[in-house]
Amino acid sequence: MTMHTLDDDMMATDSTVTDFWHDERPVAPESEPTPRGGVFPPPPPPAPRRRGRRAALVLAAIVLVGVGSGYLGASLAADDTSVTTAVPPTAVVPVAVTSTGAIDVGAIAAAVQPSVVTISAEVTVRQGPFSEQGTSAGTGIILTADGQVLTNAHVVAGATAITVTLDGETTARTATVIGADTTNDVALLQIEGASGLTPAALGDSDAVAVGDDVVAIGNALDLDGAVSVTRGIISALDRSIDVESATLTNAIQTDAAISSGNSGGPLVNAAGEVIGVNSAGATSTGSVSVENVGFAIPINHAMEIVEQLRAQA
Repeated sequence: MTMHTLDDDMMATDSTVTDFWHDERPVAPESEPTPRGGVFPPPPPPAPRRRGRRAALVLAAIVLVGVGSGYLGASLAADDTSVTTAVPPTAVVPVAVTSTGAIDVGAIAAAVQPSVVTISAEVTVRQGPFSEQGTSAGTGIILTADGQVLTNAHVVAGATAITVTLDGETTARTATVIGADTTNDVALLQIEGASGLTPAALGDSDAVAVGDDVVAIGNALDLDGAVSVTRGIISALDRSIDVESATLTNAIQTDAAISSGNSGGPLVNAAGEVIGVNSAGATSTGSVSVENVGFAIPINHAMEIVEQLRAQA
């Protein structure tokens, strides 16, 4: 069994999207393919892979890949970034609970969707003599009224142009990268000329507990229309997740469905507050069966990285 990014599993050819999970990557084509889509820049040659009965862990981004282009994977690159800025905790008040005590998914979606954007990034991928132009897709969380957006670094890795689409709008807006930390898979974007946007309410990821109700919101499969909403619980905390050559630490595990395109979207508690950034999912491989195992970066940690990126801009 090998570890792949989610970019390895998704191919869009014409109008059909088929989701496959592979243990081996196809050999690159002998001739330059006709551009029809794209993927992120390939990782450096991988270290020897461990084999065993483990599920493949994948980044929850979607990449539209041209016919015959093969699989050119994405990975998290390591650097020496460190963070010291703390995030003050925020009290969690359950405002999205029904009269019977159940989580009110509809109320959460209505409250949070104005703070969620879909992201499209034009990318150029090169592998040896081969290159291809294409588009990656993901999700972002509005942090400020003037258009700062939190997402995963792998969503915009290698991007030559980025656009975001706000909730309720059909015309995409131009965005630029303020900064990105690939080790922690966090990026901060700026929507050009934005004002009067609705920032997301941020919760305290240190206060969450196993069994808490959560909702995941994002650009699943890059489908037309509104973002997708799924519900679940926090399944575990403080997971250490190996993805390619990098490791996400202190990750929140959830059984809320996280699909391709959800990368960078919010994991939200019963109060409608963002407590995590959806980033990765596990998939069955070989004799290992997996159902509804996803992972999110704790929002407290993500915001520490955001503050550092702001200071470095």
